Parts: sequence; structure tokens; C-alpha cells
Amino acid sequence: MSLAFIDPMIIRSLNKSKLRKKILYLLYKMYPHGIYLSEISRRVKSDPSNVLGCLKGMNGRYNGHFSLIELGLVECVEKGGIKIYKLTDYGKKIVEILKDQDSDFIDSLRW
Repeated sequence: MSLAFIDPMIIRSLNKSKLRKKILYLLYKMYPHGIYLSEISRRVKSDPSNVLGCLKGMNGRYNGHFSLIELGLVECVEKGGIKIYKLTDYGKKIVEILKDQDSDFIDSLRW
């Protein structure tokens, strides 16, 4: 897969939001395991409602069409009534393509 085959909606979504990128790269680091919303929020240093907006979309502020789940990059798995967010196989492939181009951005992240 090369950059030419990445859905332009994915590129647009990630370029419009540093938080979406941070979440995606965090989940890549955790792959194949998932993580709770509150833990994602703590690690990316953002409010849980903003993180949820990036993951699922939220009225007006975060367009659901550009959410990480809607784009197929992240999935939500419910275990014992608790929601765990994890990178999909497709999301992993996308990050592996983009991470070389985003090396400066990745280097700036401190988990």
C-alpha cells in the first residue's frame, strides 16, 4: 500500500486534528491491545469529551464522518460493560505508511 491508495478522507481527517493523530499513534503503540477512554485522555493530555469526539464524532464540533471509528482506523470493543478502543488492522497499516512522514510529529509525543 502506498500513499496514493490512502483514502483522502483519512488524510484530511488527520491533517485537520492533531488530537486525532495523537490518539491514532497512541493506539498504534498499544497495538494489538486496547485502552480505556480515560487512559487515552490522560496519555494525550486532553479532555475525555474531546477524545471521544475524535473517536466517534460529536455534535457539530467533531464531524462523525471524520471520526477514527467511522474511517475504520479504530474499533470499540465492549468487555464486561467497559468500552475499550483499539487500532484496527487497517488503522495499523495506515499508521505504518504515514509514520515515516510524521517522524517529527511522533518524536514530539511524550507518553
